[in-house]
Amino acid sequence: MVNKENTLIIGDVHAEFAPFERAVKYAKANNLHLLSLGDLIDGGTEGDKVCSLMLELLQDGSASLVKGNHEHKLYRYLNGANVILGPPNQSTVDEWNTGKDTFRNDFHDMITTYAKSYIRIDRHNICTHAGMHPTFWETEYVAGEFNRKQTDAMMFGQADYKKQFEHKGQTYPMRIYDWTNDVPSHTRLFVGHDPAPLTNVPVFDLFQDQPLVHTNEHGGEVVFMDCGAGKGGKLFGAVVNSSTNEIEEFVNFTE
Repeated sequence: MVNKENTLIIGDVHAEFAPFERAVKYAKANNLHLLSLGDLIDGGTEGDKVCSLMLELLQDGSASLVKGNHEHKLYRYLNGANVILGPPNQSTVDEWNTGKDTFRNDFHDMITTYAKSYIRIDRHNICTHAGMHPTFWETEYVAGEFNRKQTDAMMFGQADYKKQFEHKGQTYPMRIYDWTNDVPSHTRLFVGHDPAPLTNVPVFDLFQDQPLVHTNEHGGEVVFMDCGAGKGGKLFGAVVNSSTNEIEEFVNFTE
């Protein structure tokens, strides 16, 4: 659990340093623990600066990190796995291959040492990158570990991979949102990953203007924080009060 102080939860940064730096300064000025929902890299051109600053924050205990699908793929790539790199991934790898050893090392250290599949802030608020498998809410832990279906849901949400859509040289599956119905009452789940949420057919280059709070029939909430940073959209943060466990405000760090 994080609940030492109020928390600033930020959506996907995607290698766009300026709004990320504003979020960091805001967190420091307001004594907020910074929590990233993942996908810090791939998209913009400043992944090295984002990872360097994030690693500093993680090392001094002022930040926490959830692992996104982009971190997962590139971490596997660095460890020798045979992964298919899309254009956003390739832009990061190209940076590594042009002499940015510090960037590569910072990224590897960040994921190896600090990245989590999910982070529980308090008994009401929990964070992961993309979604939750229904069995998570039943057990949370099974012998101290998660199975593949659970970790995949955390990084990728739910999707129908039989239905694919192509965009800029990459294929994307149809997204499914059944998992949002399983969030229990009095529970709030923060996710990134999806800049146009609750749309089955992926929407490209058109992003939500601010975070979306979706409430299911049980009263459970999902807060979709990704607003398209690094892709032409915005970076938002949510301030969560550690005393009330409620969202105090959403903050736009792009403008």
